[in-house]
Amino acid sequence: MAHEVKHSKTSHLTTDDGNEDNKHKPQIYAKNSIDRFGDDLCALLLSYFPLEDHIRCESLSKQFRRTVFRSLLHITIDNKLMRQLPKSNIRQIMATIAIKCGNIETIDCREINNIYKEHIPEVLTTFRDNCRHLRQIYCNLWRINSQTMRSFAPLITRIDGIEYFADRDAITHYHRLSHLRINSLRDVFDRHNGTLLAKNLHSFELNNYLKNDSDEHQLSAFVAQNLFLKSAVFMVYDTFHQLFQQFSRLTQLRDLRLSLWLTIGENSLSESLRTIGLNCKQLQRLTLQFNTDIEFDDEIINGFNSHSLDSLRCYRRLKRLNLALHLYLNPEVLEPLTLCHRLTHLTLNSREMSDKLIVNCDKQWPRLQYLSIKTKAITRECLHHISRLPALQMLCLQCHYSNDLTDNGFYDVLSKSAKLKDIEFIENNTNRKILIIKRV
Repeated sequence: MAHEVKHSKTSHLTTDDGNEDNKHKPQIYAKNSIDRFGDDLCALLLSYFPLEDHIRCESLSKQFRRTVFRSLLHITIDNKLMRQLPKSNIRQIMATIAIKCGNIETIDCREINNIYKEHIPEVLTTFRDNCRHLRQIYCNLWRINSQTMRSFAPLITRIDGIEYFADRDAITHYHRLSHLRINSLRDVFDRHNGTLLAKNLHSFELNNYLKNDSDEHQLSAFVAQNLFLKSAVFMVYDTFHQLFQQFSRLTQLRDLRLSLWLTIGENSLSESLRTIGLNCKQLQRLTLQFNTDIEFDDEIINGFNSHSLDSLRCYRRLKRLNLALHLYLNPEVLEPLTLCHRLTHLTLNSREMSDKLIVNCDKQWPRLQYLSIKTKAITRECLHHISRLPALQMLCLQCHYSNDLTDNGFYDVLSKSAKLKDIEFIENNTNRKILIIKRV
């Protein structure tokens, strides 16, 4: 008697004992047939596709029709999508999508602008009425529909911009707001009485420079009501010491990105960075971007030395460092990087860099998994030192000159580095060269 073998769509087992009367014959699928995968795996793969691809995939197979829409949890509504829809039929089309994609949890409409903003309330209403799993809406605070957006207040968790003349007071109704990006600190203060409107945020991004005493006063008030920020982006012009004192109060920060505009009057950078390092002990990711006016370059260079970034040793838990020096500095300025022994990711953008920085890189950064360097010139000696990094998995190099580097040199690095998986090299000169190597 033949044994009955249970099989799924991914099974290729056969049960052939010579009995022609056996009715339990397994299904055999071609190697290029998507149907050979189970529904769960198919849904997982589709979950990474954008909405447009979900619609295109619907007709590929019966299995796709079963899984293509139920796997869609996040939908982005932007100008590109809206341009494809006839204005007279937007509501009906969105209703059809909402009904089919009933498992949607997050809607992102931050990239909507111009003439399509007026459609946002009706589009969101349609999804809210049909998607019972909807939990989050990412949007902006627009001027034309600030009042109507209040009805979605319980769902709004991220705002990426506040338009001029928009109803700022609406922010006070967004009790679940956790991520906010604005152009000016005054955008989160009441125009009439100066009351702070955004409190208890998890992530904050300011896209303009803090400069004067008024900014410092508002920053102090903002920090006092957002002490549990986990991620922050600030742009600072000159007055480092006073403003960094405020940043240091954010003791729960894990990720901090600072764009610093240097002037000839600024000489407190090292001490300012030390203040943050000593107080923000949870910090794991740090981005420092230095800019200045061309006319100040010489004075700034003279003010920088090997101790200017010495305070980086105070960042005990720092794992990811992104350092961008958009000015000409002596290579010795980078020497304190050798003290950051816990780094797993290092991104370095510097016009000048000495090979001395990475002579002992295997001992300085034993945990480094990702290294990205953008500089004027990269030498064969530099590549040789990098090949000794024991944990390196991804290497990205970009330069203007590499006279003594060959393709074989990069393959040699790959062969010497046991864990290295990818190398990307770009040479920006008259004969632009791009080399991408992946371990097979």
